[in-house]
Amino acid sequence: MNFRNYLLAAIGASDLAILGPHLTEVALGPNHVLHEAGDRVNYVYFPSSAVISVVTPLIDGRSVESATIGYESVVGLIGALSGEPAHSRVFAQVPGAAIRLSAAKLRERSMDSPVFMDLLLRHVHASVSQAQQSVACNALHDATSRMARWLLMTADRIGSAQLPLTQEYLAIMLGVQRTTVTSIAGILKNAGLIGYRRGQIQIFDRVGLEAYACECYAALRQTSERLLAAKLDAADQA
Repeated sequence: MNFRNYLLAAIGASDLAILGPHLTEVALGPNHVLHEAGDRVNYVYFPSSAVISVVTPLIDGRSVESATIGYESVVGLIGALSGEPAHSRVFAQVPGAAIRLSAAKLRERSMDSPVFMDLLLRHVHASVSQAQQSVACNALHDATSRMARWLLMTADRIGSAQLPLTQEYLAIMLGVQRTTVTSIAGILKNAGLIGYRRGQIQIFDRVGLEAYACECYAALRQTSERLLAAKLDAADQA
């Protein structure tokens, strides 16, 4: 079986033979909620073309993104392995396809297969690293740099310079007012880096946009590349 998702593609043949019958492809629509904060994680999702947002809700109704997950990893892994309730709201940032697996089956196989558990722990480490990087980014980097980073990461995950994103959605993800997003988008548009219309943002100059992005873009991309290297190593050993 061929998978676009890095983690699924790295699973060894013996583990995949057991998990394969329990994998189900699902279509995730815009803003499709996978679980809310406080929910039990009953399924994990391996995105292929969908991009998933993990946001932390606050009492006053605001929320801020702590992670974005695409085809490089899996959604809900820590909650699935621990059996503990989720701490974040998780939903489809960009609609698309994903492969679903029950948390119970994932836990069962991880206890029986040290090789599979090792693979999952590498992705847990990557998820924690991304969350830590996001905390530092949100605290220390200006909104323009963060928006450039966010647009580049989304483009990487969907493999397209055409991004189905609204300014309202970007404001939620960046934890800023919509007027701030409008101002930043105007700056990037006037510089010839992006174009936008209702519900769509087009990246015209990727190199120029990378110059605006903070260091966190390169750091998060390196994490994804390490996971890709793990996928390729697994393929070589198969």
